Amino acid sequence: MGEGDFMAEEGKGGMTRRDFLGIATAGLGATAGGVVASLVTRQIDKTVESEGVGATGGTTGVEGNGKATDPLADLPSDNVGASDAVPSSVADTEATDVEVEAPSETIRYDIVDSHLHYVDFIQRSDGFAALTDAMDLAGVSRAVIFGLGIAKQWDEDVDRAPKYYLSNDSRCYYYSGTDFIVAEELLAQPAEVRDRFLPFCCGINGNDRFAAEHIRQLLRLYPKFWRGIGEIMSRHDDLTALTYGEPPHLDHPAFKGVFDLGAEEGLPVLVHHNITAQNTEEVLYRDELERALAYNPECKIIWAHVGISRRIEIKNLPKIADVLLNAHPNLWIDISWVVYDYYMLNGFPNRYPDGSTLDDWADLIETHPDRFMVGSDKVGHWKTYPAEVVKYYRLLDKLKPETARMITKENILSVVKTYDN
Repeated sequence: MGEGDFMAEEGKGGMTRRDFLGIATAGLGATAGGVVASLVTRQIDKTVESEGVGATGGTTGVEGNGKATDPLADLPSDNVGASDAVPSSVADTEATDVEVEAPSETIRYDIVDSHLHYVDFIQRSDGFAALTDAMDLAGVSRAVIFGLGIAKQWDEDVDRAPKYYLSNDSRCYYYSGTDFIVAEELLAQPAEVRDRFLPFCCGINGNDRFAAEHIRQLLRLYPKFWRGIGEIMSRHDDLTALTYGEPPHLDHPAFKGVFDLGAEEGLPVLVHHNITAQNTEEVLYRDELERALAYNPECKIIWAHVGISRRIEIKNLPKIADVLLNAHPNLWIDISWVVYDYYMLNGFPNRYPDGSTLDDWADLIETHPDRFMVGSDKVGHWKTYPAEVVKYYRLLDKLKPETARMITKENILSVVKTYDN
């Protein structure tokens, strides 16, 4: 069915473009060889739900004594809140009854969340209605939002559906349908909801030199909609190791094409690029980041989590970040996920002595007040969203009021693309 067929059907009151995408994107996966589309009915979604598909995980919170509350930290707090009966984001999400826990802190900061995934690794979500309620509880006025460009596969010989990319050793795959889910779901919201979100597109393969062309197609299909590109994965330890194809790296020609496009269109590019591999203190991948930053200085690059994931343990991370920020004016840093709990609150599950304190990080931010931002990095489920936001108050309270305002709101708004009405 071509675009003309869609328009004809819409004129007759038949299947709309949104109806079709609601079915088709459930099976639209991007691989190194191209795009594979399959039609999946909502009846299949209901069958999957009855067999227990969801996305739950543990928490990486830190107690007042600095010890991690979950010593294993196998699953991060980003997936807390999903039940085993969460529908897909293209199903009736707005009718889903979602529990959201109130924050433990009195709200005293107005925050723009710089890092928020609308869906999880199964491409499911609690929906926008619950999300906006959670944002209101957390004092979040707006949010950068995107899908997940990598999806978890449910293998033939696995009886129980995975809930997270680390649920088992099944492979993951690049998934372009995530951008259509985000776009169609957001465009279906009332104006007062749409205006609170700054959508990024992320459904590309960082090893595919067609990646920039695929993004151009999205810019054409959804004009004046996308505010940035990302989160794109590079050197994401277990995740990129489980994903089909070679692990992507930030100085790959495919990434360079995306950086050129970002510079041309004024779209910042949010990247997850680990600074090194797991279980080594040798800084292995910093050079790849620096080559990417130097390649096109006109491209604004946001470095997620200061290059940290689970079991990424190095010394002197604040000093490394300081050197990079001084050398590359096109670099911004997103504080989110485990870098805050581990490196800033000293909550490593194994009590790794990285040598830095929260005061060290506050000093670094005061040195570069226009280059940092904070994000929740929640993944499709909003039960603990307020807690993931107000946890930053310990850092924010150490900053000058104007610095806190910059990293919670002004910096991200200055970086995203804006459009004339």
